[in-house]
Amino acid sequence: MSQSGDGTRFVHFSDAHVGHRQYGVKKRRDDMYMTFRSTILDAIDEGVDFAVFSGDLFHNKDVNARALSDAENGLEEFAKEDIPVVGIQGNHDANLYKEDLNWLEYLHSRGRMILLEADLQGEGPVFEEHDFDEPGISSGYVDIDGVRIFGLQYLGQRTGDYLEDVAEAIEKVNEEEGEPEMTILLGHFGIEDHVPGMAGGISFNQLEPVEEVVDYLGLGHLHKQYSHGEWVFNPGSLESHDTREARWDHGYYIVDSNEDGFEPGFYQSKRRPFFRIEFVVDNCNTPEEFEEEFEQELDEVLPDLRSKQQAEYYKAGDGVRDPVIDLHLQGLLQFSRSQLDVDWVRDLVEKKTDALYVNISDATESKETADILQELDEGEDEVRNEDGQIDRDKLESAVFRKLAGQDSRFRDQEEEVAETMTVVKSSVLADESPESVAETIKNRRRELFPEMGGDDE
Repeated sequence: MSQSGDGTRFVHFSDAHVGHRQYGVKKRRDDMYMTFRSTILDAIDEGVDFAVFSGDLFHNKDVNARALSDAENGLEEFAKEDIPVVGIQGNHDANLYKEDLNWLEYLHSRGRMILLEADLQGEGPVFEEHDFDEPGISSGYVDIDGVRIFGLQYLGQRTGDYLEDVAEAIEKVNEEEGEPEMTILLGHFGIEDHVPGMAGGISFNQLEPVEEVVDYLGLGHLHKQYSHGEWVFNPGSLESHDTREARWDHGYYIVDSNEDGFEPGFYQSKRRPFFRIEFVVDNCNTPEEFEEEFEQELDEVLPDLRSKQQAEYYKAGDGVRDPVIDLHLQGLLQFSRSQLDVDWVRDLVEKKTDALYVNISDATESKETADILQELDEGEDEVRNEDGQIDRDKLESAVFRKLAGQDSRFRDQEEEVAETMTVVKSSVLADESPESVAETIKNRRRELFPEMGGDDE
């Protein structure tokens, strides 16, 4: 029963990614189920009347038996309490190959979830009412306790093209069936400017027609918790799925609704802690100095890690959970890269932190690399990835282009010559015969420089 007086209480959560075996670690797959189930149990304890889920129930498109079992077991907790679950399809939920049913349609047909989606086959979106007696494999909208819930499945880059028509279709249903106390639209898309560096989100202008007809836009897809105005809410994923996400809030909303409006409250989901360690190698002149200073740095950050583990949402029962350590090595190596013992680093971190997994990002640069970077015509930014690390493939390509450009014969086609160098290098590393490598060079020369003469040059 609802604990919100005469109104209605519901939980909004998203992006469970059940079945994700992050880093290939079995316990990370178990984590996905644990946080999914604990969120459901917390919502039940809060006395919700229904649940809405905004996509990506599963992580892999080819859902295996274990992931399906985990999803059904979690949803069964709601079923035991007669709490309906309404959901939509995310980009991870679609089958690799369209068969008779996808897995969300299967859960819908089994009564574990009410799957909502717009019918886009005609001239405009159509929302068909859910039939509790003959549910089919999906529905368009459902009425629960005076709340009308519509669902828009993941449409990728096409989402913005449909939003105005979706708003008109919602308005049509509400006019024909009567205005509900509250209108919810579930969607699986991001909104621009809420995640730095993310392109392709829906603009606020595109959302204007939806705002006219919807009280609560319940989003999924972006794994970061955010809200916009007093009507757009994205709870984020329940777990962190990479080290960048670990810096964001993740959880779910408990929303109280009545005739005067609604009040959302955000709650952190129970999950495994991630902890970031950064170590600059500049002052380590020898491997021995590196090992000594790195161990000292570890000892200094351990109290911060232990403090973080004490947060209630990072605990399992009464105990702390082993962390995932995100280790960033950076700076200029003063000794040979071959002497940097990454295995020793990993073993030490695991021993001192009791880490479940240590994710090492080695962004260090050797003196040789630093010299090369200074000589690049376009600057070192061209060979760094979005995390600021040296991309070895980009660096190699930049060096080959520079070498080609230094020869007046090749300057006008330095890109093509650099590509040829890459192909030749790969052939040599693959132990191709000298004759085969020579033939590759001859063929590329004929293509690029037919004026240079015969095959024997």
